[in-house]
Amino acid sequence: MLNRSLAGMACMHTVLAWAAPADPLSEMDYFSEQPVVLSASRLSQPVNRAPAAVTVITREMIEASGFRQLPDLLRLVPGFQVSWVRGNIPTVTYQGLSSIYSRRIQVLVDGRSVYNPAYGQVQWRGIPLALDDIDRVEVVRGSNAANDGVNAVQASIHIYTRSAADDPGWTAGASVGSAKVRDGLLRYAGASGDWQWRVTLSSRRDDWIKNQRDEARDHLLDARAEWRPNNRDEVTLQAGGVLGEWDNSSVGYTFSNQQTTDFFNGYVQGHWRRTLSADSEWSLLVNHTVTRADETFPPLFNRRLGVLAPDNLNYWFSRSALEFSWQARPTEQLRTVWTAEARRDRAWSASLAGPDTHQGSMYRLSGSLEWSPREEWVLHAGAMLEKHYYAGTRLSPRLAVNWLPVPGHSFRLGVSRAYRSPTFLEQESDFRFTSGPFLVDQLLLSPFKLESERMDSAELGYLYHQATLGLDLDVRLFHNRLDDVIDFTTPYPVAGELARNGADLTYANLYQARQWGGEYQLRWQAGKATWVTLSQSWTRIRSDFQDLVDSAPAQTLSLLASHDFGLLSGSVGYYRVGKMRWVGSSETPAHDRLDLRLSRAFKFGKTRADLAVVAQSILGDYSEFDTDRLFEPRAYVSFTMHF
Repeated sequence: MLNRSLAGMACMHTVLAWAAPADPLSEMDYFSEQPVVLSASRLSQPVNRAPAAVTVITREMIEASGFRQLPDLLRLVPGFQVSWVRGNIPTVTYQGLSSIYSRRIQVLVDGRSVYNPAYGQVQWRGIPLALDDIDRVEVVRGSNAANDGVNAVQASIHIYTRSAADDPGWTAGASVGSAKVRDGLLRYAGASGDWQWRVTLSSRRDDWIKNQRDEARDHLLDARAEWRPNNRDEVTLQAGGVLGEWDNSSVGYTFSNQQTTDFFNGYVQGHWRRTLSADSEWSLLVNHTVTRADETFPPLFNRRLGVLAPDNLNYWFSRSALEFSWQARPTEQLRTVWTAEARRDRAWSASLAGPDTHQGSMYRLSGSLEWSPREEWVLHAGAMLEKHYYAGTRLSPRLAVNWLPVPGHSFRLGVSRAYRSPTFLEQESDFRFTSGPFLVDQLLLSPFKLESERMDSAELGYLYHQATLGLDLDVRLFHNRLDDVIDFTTPYPVAGELARNGADLTYANLYQARQWGGEYQLRWQAGKATWVTLSQSWTRIRSDFQDLVDSAPAQTLSLLASHDFGLLSGSVGYYRVGKMRWVGSSETPAHDRLDLRLSRAFKFGKTRADLAVVAQSILGDYSEFDTDRLFEPRAYVSFTMHF
């Protein structure tokens, strides 16, 4: 571990050496304002005037990172932990408190929630989205329920895809490398009259964890069309789907190392936006998502009782949503946005939750107000009123105030409340082994009416922006109180069971936790050809459940730096995570990871080409989940052509 730390320090020393360019920038080379974000309140605002801390992962950061999978991008966000349990099971959490199912993080792609209400997770590898089609990712660090509703408890992640007009023409790319990396991409973007469109085909394949049979293959089709008939209206139509074939993997419950999954996730979406004036617009968003997983494994046999396991753990769920939003500016100092939404969720898994289809409707009404009585003061008030099929009616409020005493400095103080609703599996589980008419073993049962988890949060933020130095600093201190945590409890009596007299596991509201800490993120544009992003976080947790206490590393560090040498561009990524424990698993030791990327751009007439070589985990094997699942060093080469 000492050698790894020294290697990381050497890496950072190299970055600082890069950051002394011979061509220093003038103030005109920098943006004079802070980055503008949309995700914190649905209002477009600079980050120093937003009601919450927001990290923006830009297109150039995505390319410089060398990552092939979407969840890995979140390693660039302070306080986030990313783990790959197996080839198709990544898990993401913010400041701990999570098992392999990240139930307290909301994820949206172009406004469409991809949170799975059946298991309470995001199936990251099953999102119909090519990494090359992402424009930016905005991560709200902390509760954002006033804007995104239930399950936006710890954080919310907003993914915005690129416009169909970006990079017109054909794009073809391929990647090949160790760990069976085999990727392909084909995209066409065109236009005709008022219409613009883009169609993307991609395929990914890899073998993720060392010495595990977890090869995964994904095949994706995604399409986007934009229609602008006049200066007031914009209609965006999107549709896509992904097919996954995953070995030794599970979407939900893992039963056997021989388990395989055939996965499908598809969606359609329409978004109509009408601009009424410079400060007023309304929009209508409608979407439908269907997910299906066929999970199979060899059955277990008992000489006396016969088959002791179900044939499969198949499940499906669907979601339909309709949302109307209206933005207005009643006065020069006041901006508002109001949103109404209705959703319908349906889920089924005969093995895990009985033969019935479970379904429910959710209705939401939210509003956000931004009042700036003076240029140096911004007051925010927002709330989400929701009626959820399990959680009942809940109000998630947020209050925040931003003080900008002098240019380049701003302070933010905020308080909020957020809820996580029970999932279908938590509230409806009935997982059992049978042999003919006999109940052999009741593994999982939900006998209790569950309450929603609740988190009350307070935070203090400071942002520094210095254009002449190309420097941006974001510091956040936080305190959270989480109550009514849902988890497994002691067995529950079940009549007629042969193996035991009761369910092995039952869900209940069991624990509470108190969480506090600090974090910062820094971006330094050191020259025209050089930039550096650096973040660290420190977290402490107190709880009546030891797994929650151990669920957050005491410290994390993330560094990504890029430099254009002229003929070549290079980037380096260094990631350090302290020891932690994913809830319900064994301890994950502290680890370091170092990635390198070199790229070269070519031009042949009107054809552009990019060649990149990426080396990952060059410090050696490390574990992100437990000591048995090792991510080994690997490398791949990618080649992309635009014509």
